[in-house]
Amino acid sequence: MAYTGINMENVKSKNLASILKLLNTSGPMSRKDIALQLGLTPATMTMLCAELLNEGILVEKGEIPQGNRAGRRKILLDINYEYRYVLTVSIELPMTSVSICDLRGGHCTIKQLLTDCEVPAEEFLRRVADTSKVLMWEAGIHRSQLLGAGVSVPGPVSREDGVSHRAYRIWDEPVRVTTCLAEFLDCPILLENNVRAFAQAELIYGMGKRQENLVFLKWGPGVGSAIIANGQIYESKAFKNAEIGHVRVEENGALCRCGRRGCLETRVSTHPLAHRMQQLCSPETTPQLWEIVEGDPSRITVHTLGNALRAEDPALWAMLDEEIGLLANVTGSILTMLAPDHLILYGDMFKLPHFKDHFIAACKRYDPYYNEQYIVVSELSDKIAYIGPLAVVVSELFYQ
Repeated sequence: MAYTGINMENVKSKNLASILKLLNTSGPMSRKDIALQLGLTPATMTMLCAELLNEGILVEKGEIPQGNRAGRRKILLDINYEYRYVLTVSIELPMTSVSICDLRGGHCTIKQLLTDCEVPAEEFLRRVADTSKVLMWEAGIHRSQLLGAGVSVPGPVSREDGVSHRAYRIWDEPVRVTTCLAEFLDCPILLENNVRAFAQAELIYGMGKRQENLVFLKWGPGVGSAIIANGQIYESKAFKNAEIGHVRVEENGALCRCGRRGCLETRVSTHPLAHRMQQLCSPETTPQLWEIVEGDPSRITVHTLGNALRAEDPALWAMLDEEIGLLANVTGSILTMLAPDHLILYGDMFKLPHFKDHFIAACKRYDPYYNEQYIVVSELSDKIAYIGPLAVVVSELFYQ
């Protein structure tokens, strides 16, 4: 076989990406320390850093104090996180969030609009694009300053084609999301499943910088999951995600939105929980809940769960603990099989009164090792409206 040589442009690109990833993980460093970490020669390091500085991708942060030591002073380098901005779109129920933020998720400006499932997908995406344009104008961000746009949706997606195959409760049919938005937004657009996008964010901005094997559990209004193994997000070639919400827990259970019967989501997602609370609510069985809803169980909806759960009726929490225990048992089985470093929790249900504590208690009954040190709430929970789509764009268009 003929020797084809080394593609120096590929080597250079990989070295540039390695510098950026190292600075993202470790924070500001000197040229010498970066070179030692990556095994680069001083000459190569000088050339690469000069290019990144000239492009405005890196910035000098000042000298490292060295006391009375002689020799050349070390100057810290860091990523210029305002080098470009990212437009993010998180399509969820009941609201869709649109934001503009820098490469680290700072200086974030957000607008929200109702996720309208009654109109054609193309019409709704036009509204999203219009909202995006207004947001960019108000923030003073020109399209030339955009690195790209990231979009996250529930359910299975084909990232290469930019197609949402079934965004549960939003679109029942495949939607060419990136094609629709490309008609209105003049920038690269990337689509990803919402839970996988959040896992990508954890790799770049959260615990994934320190741990290589993680399982994510999102609860509310549905149940989603993602797996990080050896620092990589698991995905199959059939564009299917690690869908914990669609593990079957009842052989002849209720029909799930995915088309199968007896899925975990038919028991523990917000709609069936609200329905069961309505059925249970009475002055005799749940007097506190009855008083909160002023004698009208129909007031218990997915939007009022937080208020309703102020009730501490034993019968109410016995029912809820049964469902929380079911979720904990399925989760515990997955943790036993995969043995990740941590289970990361996020989502609105874990923010409701007592839910996180009851869930961890149920996991500890499954295995005492699954305690508060092992099961942790994501450091990024307060950024859920935008951090996932941001990470998808930054990962593909900046760090690579």
